[in-house]
Amino acid sequence: MSMEKYSKSYDVVVIGCGPGGAAAGKFAAENGARTLILEKKREVGLPVYDSTAVIYGLYELEEFAGFKFNRNKVNEYHVNGNCFISPDGSYGGYQKWSDGYGIRRPEFEKAMAVAAGNAGAHILMDAKFLSIERDKAGQISGVIFKKGGITYSVDCKIVIAGDGVYARAVKQTNHEVFESEIAVSLGYDMVNVKKTKPMEGEFYELYLIPELPGYFCWTSPKGDNRYGVAVMCNPKRIQKGYTLRTVHDRFVKHLEELGRYDFSDAAVVSMMSGTSLSVKEATDDLTDDAFLLVGDAAWRPMMGSDWGTPGMPTAVRSGRFAGEVAAQALKDGDLSKEYLHKNLKAKYDATYNDPIADRRAINEARQWYFKLMNATPEMQNKCIAAIGDAYSSLHLYLRGALPMADCVDKISAWWAKNE
Repeated sequence: MSMEKYSKSYDVVVIGCGPGGAAAGKFAAENGARTLILEKKREVGLPVYDSTAVIYGLYELEEFAGFKFNRNKVNEYHVNGNCFISPDGSYGGYQKWSDGYGIRRPEFEKAMAVAAGNAGAHILMDAKFLSIERDKAGQISGVIFKKGGITYSVDCKIVIAGDGVYARAVKQTNHEVFESEIAVSLGYDMVNVKKTKPMEGEFYELYLIPELPGYFCWTSPKGDNRYGVAVMCNPKRIQKGYTLRTVHDRFVKHLEELGRYDFSDAAVVSMMSGTSLSVKEATDDLTDDAFLLVGDAAWRPMMGSDWGTPGMPTAVRSGRFAGEVAAQALKDGDLSKEYLHKNLKAKYDATYNDPIADRRAINEARQWYFKLMNATPEMQNKCIAAIGDAYSSLHLYLRGALPMADCVDKISAWWAKNE
């Protein structure tokens, strides 16, 4: 394989310009590191790898990102909160969102990339990561990538991997590759949808459907008479004879059978597919010598449920931490795994609602969550009618977006009386 030496060298090379990679590049550059971001797409944010993009608290995301988004460009629609809808179509309360929005994912990702570029990071589009280079001592010395049919080698001191759920870069390190499975999603952006059973505001609605066990099904408001309607599952759980599209069709039929929506005159204006990770346990081991992991490539470091956490806030926070730690490591002259791990973990442990710092609480919360998921439809109806608000709060806790509060106490007390 013929290879050319890239014209510049860098302190940090970031693989991927998604939310995590862009954040890593931004904060590495802001803190003095010469930074290059490699992105395999030709346009940041497109195609969309997210079935319906929802943010629980945009102000919090802005705090992680370090700048204010242009809300006229990024936001699509205000979302009041989230709630569970039981198999019989009822609900028993919701979790209010202080600053929740359905967002335009491409505009959000571009805003993150612009912020990284303005901070001084160089960004190469249509640049596909191939492999990590090492010197004779086995230390990371650069990255090999392909752009425009030419293979390049670029020198660097640290690699930050934000290359998504398939995490190809980590497989070239000494880092343990944790057991994980891919979850796939399919979402339709549908207009001219009539909502026949409105609530007091527009909510992100989570549906329990007996004939679709193991599926995560939801709707999210995107504008007047416009909704995102999506399903997610582990491909291994798709019943024989089904595809993700037929599962989605069944979900739409279920919504109509409940009388909550009328899709008879609806039109699909876009179809989006996405991927996420299912992992058994979160890990706090996100480094190797001169190497850090962010976002999906890091097995969702803020993960709380089998579906992971909300990808965008998680990615931005983990990217920021990695960029800051990488820049400080360069200043201190210590790129060892021990140094990177110690300083990265300190940042996670200092944040609220971090499962890494409190696994006992997260494991207890997960047990109560899946108790509802695996209950009979009759018990699901009864539970949601009585304590739907507590389960809505638990959902956000497990997704990394809220402190535990007293939702588990309320849930455990209800099950003790009703089993």
